[in-house]
Amino acid sequence: MNWFRFLQRSARSRENTVSLDRRDYERYERWSRAVKRTRVSRNLLNIAWTAGPVTVLGLSGGYYIGYGRPPSIEMLTYFVSFTVLSGLIGMVAKIVYDSTHGSAKEQAQADVMEAVDKLGDLILAVRDLAMEGLEPEVRRREAAVQLLQRVDLSPEGVAFACEELTGSQALGKCLAHIDTFRRAGLYSRIRDIHQSFGEEFDRIVADLRQIAPVAASILRERYMGGAPKLQRGVPRDEFFLERVMAAIEQDNPLLMTTADVEAMLVLAFELINGREIPMLMFSYTGKWRLAGALDQMEAARSRYRIAQAAASNRIRALASWLVEVDLLAYQEVPEGLSSHLLVDRVVQALDELATLVNELSRGQMEDGTASRGDLRRLAENLATALRLYRTAHEAFQEVGRVHAEMLRASESWEALTSRDLDASEQLRVGPGRQGLRIVEKVISLDEDAREAVCQHLVNYLHGEHLEKRGRRFFTRRDGRRRALTLDGARQLAVEVALALEPHMGLSRPEIQRGVGATHASYLGSLEPGMSAQEKRILGEAMAVDVEQDMSRAAERLALALVKHYRVRLTDAARDFLIETYGARPQVLSMISQSHVEEMPRISLLSLRPPVVPTPRRDWYRSLVRARRVLPD
Repeated sequence: MNWFRFLQRSARSRENTVSLDRRDYERYERWSRAVKRTRVSRNLLNIAWTAGPVTVLGLSGGYYIGYGRPPSIEMLTYFVSFTVLSGLIGMVAKIVYDSTHGSAKEQAQADVMEAVDKLGDLILAVRDLAMEGLEPEVRRREAAVQLLQRVDLSPEGVAFACEELTGSQALGKCLAHIDTFRRAGLYSRIRDIHQSFGEEFDRIVADLRQIAPVAASILRERYMGGAPKLQRGVPRDEFFLERVMAAIEQDNPLLMTTADVEAMLVLAFELINGREIPMLMFSYTGKWRLAGALDQMEAARSRYRIAQAAASNRIRALASWLVEVDLLAYQEVPEGLSSHLLVDRVVQALDELATLVNELSRGQMEDGTASRGDLRRLAENLATALRLYRTAHEAFQEVGRVHAEMLRASESWEALTSRDLDASEQLRVGPGRQGLRIVEKVISLDEDAREAVCQHLVNYLHGEHLEKRGRRFFTRRDGRRRALTLDGARQLAVEVALALEPHMGLSRPEIQRGVGATHASYLGSLEPGMSAQEKRILGEAMAVDVEQDMSRAAERLALALVKHYRVRLTDAARDFLIETYGARPQVLSMISQSHVEEMPRISLLSLRPPVVPTPRRDWYRSLVRARRVLPD
């Protein structure tokens, strides 16, 4: 009886309970879309037409021509049945394929569009984020430089940007007039303006060059009647990939600057939209002694260039970080500043920081008047700066080791090429089976690689909850929104590099040199609020429009052959470089006319980056004293 009552209560509870659940329609929708794409009615009509009149008429005619009599009913039935079954099996197979792999392809295409959409917005967000941390005056100047680099800037915009950059209304009006005449092709009127305004312009640019060399060069180009071109693209920092890969290798995102973050996002945006980046290398086919020595020499030069860049880049990364935390004024370390001055000013900034930490520690120990919050913040900044400085110092020590390897390889090469060689052993440039050959390679992403990269990026962005809110990107944490920070932007650049590495080999020195030697696509037309399709069209158009200028690469290749490998450029080789790669004849003529024995021997020691001194003990003492004063 008790069991009977229990069953009755259970039944009533089931009747009175309302269950809320989510029915999974995903599989049904997949099959429905596959059936719609296959267009079953049209396929059935095709099968009926093929199996009916086409098969009967074709079989009857062919059989009668071959055997002189019509086919039997059994044979007609066999061929009609075979055609019907083959068509049905093919149609079912297509539906099954579309319902499985077809949906994955659709998702991959959706990931590509989402990646293009968000990368376009992130490029603008990182650019604005980098400018936000600058002083108002510096931010004003950098924004003016961004405007002057726009292809579609109006004469009024040129005048406004010039006034923002120099503070001179007269110069702004002058550049507006020059830009108006440039658009009309009236360069004779531009020369008239130069005669009347030349001295004033030289004075203003000379003052500007002291604080912003890059801005001064861009302003001079506008003054001379030039303007940015879509085909020319935008120059890259030659070693930005090396800094990004070093940040990954050493697990220290501060080794890359905000400009590197933007350059990394621009590179991914270009490659996803079909950009092909050409490279020039050379190989030698001939006697194994020359070939082996040539390979060793080229590998040693490659390692030395990378080590040189690493030593300089570490100091530049430290200077950029000091600017971010307001420990160094941007005016002290503008873009284009020589490495020698950069090292001196970074060391001076660290001296001042250590002195300030020391004074706050002494004040806290004596009377407790110093702010513990300020002391803790400055001590943490000093600790981070010391880590970055040690990295730069170690990178310079690595330059010495690699430099010694290059000297040994150079001595072996010179010993081999200085003695008399027969004709079969000499390096040759020109036609034939043996000799130097230029190797052309292209860096790009095929369709599968593009989809894999975009899927990686989209998964990361979703995992980080990186979403657009108004003009900025935000990361959601515990139900709250947090604005995108410089640390988050650096981590994003690392993730982009990790997504591209399996498909491009960004860690290889030749890839880094090849990418750094080219210009990036012009993305000045990228604007907030653009749709994903508009960004895709813009990216693809800019990837096609940017010219593949190989002239400078060919000239550098010729110089390396003559200077480092003691090769004489023949007339045929010169003509080949001019006709194939557009190298400048006068430059190649100067290179080829330089006699090998008359070329001055340049010590490789003079090409070293500036010495980064050993970290000073006073810096460490200040940090230790601060940590003793601060409670745990």
